[in-house]
Amino acid sequence: MAKYVIKLNVNQYENIYREIKLLLSSFLTELYRYNKMIKNWNYYLKPIHIVVKKRSNGEIVKYIYYGRYWYRLARKPSGIKWIYIGREKPVRNLPDPPSNPVEGLVVKIAGDEVVVLTGSREIYELINSVLISS
Repeated sequence: MAKYVIKLNVNQYENIYREIKLLLSSFLTELYRYNKMIKNWNYYLKPIHIVVKKRSNGEIVKYIYYGRYWYRLARKPSGIKWIYIGREKPVRNLPDPPSNPVEGLVVKIAGDEVVVLTGSREIYELINSVLISS
């Protein structure tokens, strides 16, 4: 559950997004290595889940969820099918994944308004410091 809520405009969010990408950059290298290591189990861990919804008034709302999203890969003659499993590690004997530095962060973009939700005081303070310096 989000303890911290920050409302931004799209221009402010661009600066925040750069910081999020910086935080994720070293993590993504570890994650790619991890996914390569668990490849034989036919599982894949994604750090981001994006949902786009269209409201009844036609407005498009984009939700970006940062965390751990597990998928099973099913090979088909036509390609690979991604089957969402959940947020918990699917098999106990899989190695533990690297920790996502922005786990639990949710970004909601609707028109020019951006709402950032987080349960982490550290992420909240990082976002505020970026806002103050920009």
